[in-house]
Parts: sequence; structure tokens; C-alpha cells
Amino acid sequence: KNAGSTFDWSLQRNFGDGFLDHRDDKKMRECGASHLLALLRERTDLQAVSSHCLCRPLPEAEGMRFEPVYFLRHPLERIASVYAFERQQDADTPGAMAAKEMNFRRYVAWRMQPEVSRTIRDYQTCNIAGKHEAERLREVNFRTLKEAIDNLWGIRCVGVVDRYDESMVAFEHALHEYFPELDLAYIKQNVSGRGRVSRDFNGRVLSALRQLGKLQAQVLANNSFDMALYRFANQKLDEAIWEIPGFEEKLAEFRQRCQRLSENSG
Repeated sequence: KNAGSTFDWSLQRNFGDGFLDHRDDKKMRECGASHLLALLRERTDLQAVSSHCLCRPLPEAEGMRFEPVYFLRHPLERIASVYAFERQQDADTPGAMAAKEMNFRRYVAWRMQPEVSRTIRDYQTCNIAGKHEAERLREVNFRTLKEAIDNLWGIRCVGVVDRYDESMVAFEHALHEYFPELDLAYIKQNVSGRGRVSRDFNGRVLSALRQLGKLQAQVLANNSFDMALYRFANQKLDEAIWEIPGFEEKLAEFRQRCQRLSENSG
């Protein structure tokens, strides 16, 4: 759920009460497809559901069609974003408490320990592969990466956070047959200095890398599968864009919609 707050804002704007920001992560992890199916049968008005723990495989039921949406983030930029988020988070989780007590480098060193939750160690690969909480402490290997790539292979909506606008245009195009009026224009939500979507993406990644100091090699090794998955997501997005006629014009028009939203909100 990278860039989740902003994307959720757009879904809420489009679907209103037909959108659910699902927060019961434990139930989604433990019960998976059966929980999601029961939820949808209870809430027949739902058209969009957001979750930090989207279950794999998705349920199969007559009269329902699922279009999963995944966002990948560059692992190094994501590390800085996770640290900034946990520092300001009003929670007593181990991560939130550690981030408030430690500077960036000490926090990352703590997160690199194998007995600590793999929040910034090939986390995206593990989750997209469909691994549950108990499996996240185990070794992530090439089989895990293959499972993650296989899960993304047939999905039309695979986005990249640092290419957010391009991703939105691709999503609108992919979902047009179901939602012809879908408008994913946005006003940035939950914007922190580290997590901000901006044109200075390379600068942010290099800044995060410099701050790691002697931890660089360990962090890169512990995120090698996430790096590979991130490259695959970029390739998927490129392929989706190539299939959209007049993409550059649509991208410019999308950014104009975002600008109008920002101006009207002021």
C-alpha cells in the first residue's frame, strides 16, 4: 500500500460509501479470501476495497470480478519513507517506538536484524508473494521473487510510486470498461518531506543511500529482490503505457485535472 493515503483519497472521491479502507489486517492475513468474500457479500454496495494485506489468492465467486492494484516503491526511498512515517505515527508498535528513539542510521541497523520484522528487508517481495506474518521472518529467496512476479504477471494495474501520474493514467485506461467515469486525479495526502512524490526522486534515493554509511552493502543485499521486483514493475508500467493511444496528451490532461483540484481546494 505504497502511496496509499493519496490513492485512497481518489477512491473515496470516486466511490464514496462504495469504497472501504480495510484496516483489520490480522483478519485479512489469517482468513484471507474467505474474509474478503464474506465482507463483499455483506456489503454488496462496495466497488473498491483498500488493504495493507491484500490476500492471495483472491476469492472466486459468481457475479464478482477483481482487478487488483499494486504500487511498488524504490526500496531505498521506501526505507526513508517508513522511518519518517513511524516517527510521526501515534502508535506503540516496536517500529514506531524505535523510530522515535533512534536516528535514521540506528533505526535501519535495528531493522536489518533477522529477528526483527522485515519491514524494510525485501518487504514488498514477501507481501506480493502472498506470505503471511509467520513466514515474513524466514529467508526470502529466488522462489519468493518468482512467486511475487507470477502474482504481478497477469495484473493490469501495477504502478510505481515515483511515476504516480503515469500510473494513474494507465489505471484509468485499464479500468475504463468497468468505470468509464473514473477520475483518479488527486491532492497529495499524508505528505512528509521524505515520502513526497516529486521530481527529485533520484536525489531522494541518493540522499537515503548516503545516510546509510557503512550499512549500504547490508541494506542493498537485504533488498536485492525488492530491487528486482521494482524493475519488473517499471517494465510492466512501460508496457501498459505503450498500449495507450495518445498517452502524452492524456498525461498532460490528467495533470491539469490535478492542478484544478489543488486550486479549488485552496
